[in-house]
Amino acid sequence: MSRRGGRNRNRNNKPNRGCLPNNYVQSIDLNERLYSYYRNIITQMAISRFEWINLPKTCDARYLELQLMLNGMATIAFPKKMEGTFMSLQVCGNGAPNMYDIPSKWQALGQNGTKFNCDNTNGVIVYDNATRYPLMNGIDLYAHELAQIRLVKRTNRFHQQMPFILKGDQRKRQDMVNLFRNVADGEPAILATDGISEIDYEVLSTGVDYKEHEIAEDELFVWNQVFFMLGSPNLPFKAERQTEDEISAQERPATLVSLTS
Repeated sequence: MSRRGGRNRNRNNKPNRGCLPNNYVQSIDLNERLYSYYRNIITQMAISRFEWINLPKTCDARYLELQLMLNGMATIAFPKKMEGTFMSLQVCGNGAPNMYDIPSKWQALGQNGTKFNCDNTNGVIVYDNATRYPLMNGIDLYAHELAQIRLVKRTNRFHQQMPFILKGDQRKRQDMVNLFRNVADGEPAILATDGISEIDYEVLSTGVDYKEHEIAEDELFVWNQVFFMLGSPNLPFKAERQTEDEISAQERPATLVSLTS
């Protein structure tokens, strides 16, 4: 025998008034999906930053950029038994670096277990940036930031949807229903009898102002930081108030970041 709606009912099979609707019970799952959404969007931009010219047809540009983003480096190499068959794979250093901190020997690793030894005779190491620092760390940071801002926006909106309450004698219940229906339908005028004075109303209020503009500015600022991290030129908030030189100055740091790639 099934216990329908068991979580929201007590032992007498009556609804638990303290239970929240399912959409609030599932808020943790929704928050994780929100973070995953932003992480995926930024990741898509991150693996589309480079234009590969004359990349061998046996190499996969998507996998190459994915490794650059995740590990800060990748390799383009070929197995010595298959000379000329270049592959774009992960890097695993297995030799002492030279005086410039460049590995002299390494292994190329594929997702399916492909593995072969490399040196400067059959491959090169490609770096995502001058510091070789994985970009994924920053992507996770800003994905959390954007998800948190959206949660603030959701909470702020929730506080704006507080209802008003009609109060009156039980005998006036139908009158209250009709009054609410007229208000909800947007009637320009409501016809009523003297008995309407016996109906009172009040509005639930949390005292929280709607901060849509402030939240939008905050979100745009974080997105600008994302573009800066990716080395993509971007305009500051309310750029129309700035001079051409100021806008150019804003783009210059992003250009410097892109030049290290």
